[in-house]
Amino acid sequence: MHPGMKVARATLRGLPANPRRCFSATAFCRRPFEERDYVLLKKKRGYDDQGTLCKLKSGHSYHNHFGVIHHNDIIGKEPRQVVKCGSNEYRIHEPTLADYVRLTPRLVTPIYPHDANLIVSLLDIHVDTYASSADSPPMEILEAGTGHGALTLHLSRALHAGNPPPPPPKSPAFDDEQNMEDAVYDGAGLDELNQKSWQDDRRAILHSLDISAKHSKHARKIVAGFKRGMYARNVDFHVGDVSAWIAQQKASRKTDDPFLSHVFLDLPSSQSHLANVAPALHPNGMLAVFNPSITQIGECVDEIRKQHMPYVLEQVVELGVGTVREWDVRQVKPRATLKKPLGVESEPSSPSTGPVDPEKEQQARDGELAEELLEKQEEEKWAMICRPKAGQMVVGGGFLGLWRRMERSSTADSQAEA
Repeated sequence: MHPGMKVARATLRGLPANPRRCFSATAFCRRPFEERDYVLLKKKRGYDDQGTLCKLKSGHSYHNHFGVIHHNDIIGKEPRQVVKCGSNEYRIHEPTLADYVRLTPRLVTPIYPHDANLIVSLLDIHVDTYASSADSPPMEILEAGTGHGALTLHLSRALHAGNPPPPPPKSPAFDDEQNMEDAVYDGAGLDELNQKSWQDDRRAILHSLDISAKHSKHARKIVAGFKRGMYARNVDFHVGDVSAWIAQQKASRKTDDPFLSHVFLDLPSSQSHLANVAPALHPNGMLAVFNPSITQIGECVDEIRKQHMPYVLEQVVELGVGTVREWDVRQVKPRATLKKPLGVESEPSSPSTGPVDPEKEQQARDGELAEELLEKQEEEKWAMICRPKAGQMVVGGGFLGLWRRMERSSTADSQAEA
């Protein structure tokens, strides 16, 4: 009997189900390629071949100028076996996450694996293995700017261990019992009930938000296509504005308490959402902002200072193909350089015994007022520093700013209310 059928039957009888997880990367769990799997085709002797990504469908074939590879010739074979294509031979591989991101069709430029891995590492995500008796709330991460779905896959992989095994797929052998369950639960089938129960039991959730419904739909397909949707169930996709989504979540949860452990913003106007993100982010949670320009990171720094937001900047790094270079981005007050207005001469410190000249007295008062005004302007004036720290050169990439959510002090609260 198929293991999934055993689990489904055990569930119907009210017995505990313990589905076994299968880790495809381990040597003892290698399985042949099946229909709907993605394979990477590489020339057997082409060491510089980047490969071709192909989704297996029974009866379909892959064509190139060397010949034809029938999908039925690949289905049933194991990784690293060889198939013929005319007079050439191709070796079939199971694509890595980097291969999958690089070769899947795209509507927008993805965050490439070397940058995505660094972002996940800097967020310092730690997820323990799933425990159904956990009393603490689940870890929830917000990714605003789904895009291609590349970073979504990397984040979901980091969270994967915190969730229970997914429910077994619906089996056609239990149609009668399924209909019986439909009648009992007012149209909610056993498969839907198992899925809802599984979602409620998740201990690690990734909310991926994009303003474009087209991009969100495409990213959902990209995430669902990798390893048969192994990491897709950890992600809840949403369409809309970040600030509006956070307000909607507060209303549906009926609380103003923070619920997000980390937030990642890949938006052209990230600084406009920072104030709304802060109340939803747990203290000590990380806020990461990814932008192609360092001046956009500087705008976030400026907005946080002006609005007295409860963030402390930890680091700004420049991402690229080579090494990672850290930047110094901060606002400082320059030293006051008070200059005396032209045409105003210094007055003696001791009072004069001679007659008072009203014109000179007025000039002296004007000079004092000008100095006071200049002092005030110098005190309120800030200068932005954006310069790379000493290090190696990098090529390409973008800029990532990392802030940590801190407790809002009473001084900051009074300034914000004012």
